[in-house]
Amino acid sequence: MQRSTQSAEDPKIDPPPPKSVLARNRAFLFLWSSESISLLGSEISVVALPSLAVLVLGTGAVGVGALVALQWLPFVLLAPIMGVFTDRLRRRPMMQFANVARCVILGSLPLASAFGHLTLAHLYVAALLKGVFDVVFQLAYQAYMPQVLDRADLVEGNVKTQLSKSIAMTVGRAAGGGLVSLIGAARALAADALSYFTAAVLLLSIREKEPRPAPAERGLAATLRDIRGTIAMTLGNRVLRSLTLMATFGNMAVSSTLAMIIVYAYQDLHFSAGQFGLALSLGSAPVLVGAALSRRINERLGMGRTLVLTHALLGLAFVLLPAATLGGKPFAFVVVVVSQSISSFTGPLTNVALITLIQKATPVHAMGRVTGVALPFIWGANALGPVVGSTVAAMTGNAVAFILAAVLAWAAIGWIFRGAVQRLTDDVPDPLRISV
Repeated sequence: MQRSTQSAEDPKIDPPPPKSVLARNRAFLFLWSSESISLLGSEISVVALPSLAVLVLGTGAVGVGALVALQWLPFVLLAPIMGVFTDRLRRRPMMQFANVARCVILGSLPLASAFGHLTLAHLYVAALLKGVFDVVFQLAYQAYMPQVLDRADLVEGNVKTQLSKSIAMTVGRAAGGGLVSLIGAARALAADALSYFTAAVLLLSIREKEPRPAPAERGLAATLRDIRGTIAMTLGNRVLRSLTLMATFGNMAVSSTLAMIIVYAYQDLHFSAGQFGLALSLGSAPVLVGAALSRRINERLGMGRTLVLTHALLGLAFVLLPAATLGGKPFAFVVVVVSQSISSFTGPLTNVALITLIQKATPVHAMGRVTGVALPFIWGANALGPVVGSTVAAMTGNAVAFILAAVLAWAAIGWIFRGAVQRLTDDVPDPLRISV
């Protein structure tokens, strides 16, 4: 028997803790920093852009709704086409170009305002063009991340991105409101333009050479063939089809609730603007907790079971809302805060699992096309949800609209089980991946 050479008195030497992906991956450090800064600026625009329409140009609710819709429209119409080009071109230059373009587009608004030439048409065109380059950037970012991260680091990379989104949502919108109050809506948009310029500069710091994409056929006919092939490839894969439809139902539930809770709070619960704002602020805080715990929970439960849990909780959050009318205003306030807290907590957990599983089921060279097919479903639901929610509420009442949202969230679980996604833990087995 071989004897150990270590004496009883020798201290046990533990291996050093593994370094964070930021410490050992310089390319991802700059990629993540760039995205974090642009996300913060984007959340400022969430407040500043509609504020500019209302406060400076006198637009009403319909005009603001059109402004928001114009920013989502390119995701529905252009994502499949841009997905093809994302796989034909280098992704980092695409991100840089998109950031510079968004800087120029948003920067044109305060410039026009300063010279007294800002018009509603200019604002609408800027919103639409920003949406176009949002598509370009998001597709390139999601496709580029698996190029700079090892497969084992994808979860940590997505966790950090979700943490940045959560912080930006919490801090950026508050900063946007403050900037609009202090310097005006037009000048506040200049801060977002500056964030995109800074993000583009940070991407220049990535020195790793990006491989040239494989040659592809050019022309409209080849592009259409690629789109048709990618639709068949994506929706024909059990895991990707289930994840896409799960996210579509979940997003429709969330977006329909966001559209109706404002009306519900004022008309049914009789909240003041201050009370409603405080309820939303308190209810949004757990998004940071969800982002911080997302890796631990996904690793402990497995990503598939985490998706089941988050959508079950999401449905519970929505079905709680009608109960707010059963008590006085303090009771209603607590119900709204609890409902919003559950909803915001589940968001980062869902996104980390969803994005990581899509990345692990898809070859790097096909990420742009696959994401381009999925986005019209997933983000198109953000445009459809408010229409469905408001229509149901107008016909049957706000309470029924919230119950419908809960049903949609729970229906998403059905797609998880239909694709056996609940069995997936930290990876996608080879037989379930796309092979191209």
